[in-house]
Amino acid sequence: MFDNPRQRHEFVTAEELADLLPEIEVAPQLHSPAQPEARGFELPGRIWLGMIACYALFLASMIAALGSSGKAMLSIAVSIIYVVVFFAVARIVIAQNPDHGVSPLDRNGFLMTHFGPMDRKAVYGQVLVVPAAIAFFGVSVSLIIVLTGIPA
Repeated sequence: MFDNPRQRHEFVTAEELADLLPEIEVAPQLHSPAQPEARGFELPGRIWLGMIACYALFLASMIAALGSSGKAMLSIAVSIIYVVVFFAVARIVIAQNPDHGVSPLDRNGFLMTHFGPMDRKAVYGQVLVVPAAIAFFGVSVSLIIVLTGIPA
């Protein structure tokens, strides 16, 4: 019922390798090529400086309020490392596009997104809302600790 391949005595022979290989046809291209890769964030430097300032304010307020505790300083040091890594990786990604030029936000006041153009206020608001909230949280917690007089 089943052939044992070891007992088969018929073998296909060919003079050249091309005789054994099937003919290859190039498939037609059905889709248009994808949009070119965008390496960079197209954000002006002021936004990056704003984010760095917010995180620095948060970490400085945590150090000021909780710096006397060794366990808290270990957590703050780890947080500092995370922030440095975050901005270093972003810097490396930006460096992958050497001809990035001026941000479109600085050129014409709009930044194109997947959902359409965003004006300067919307971009600043969406990008800086989380860092500003974190800075506000850090300053608030520090003020509460200082005003209540409870040592950390």
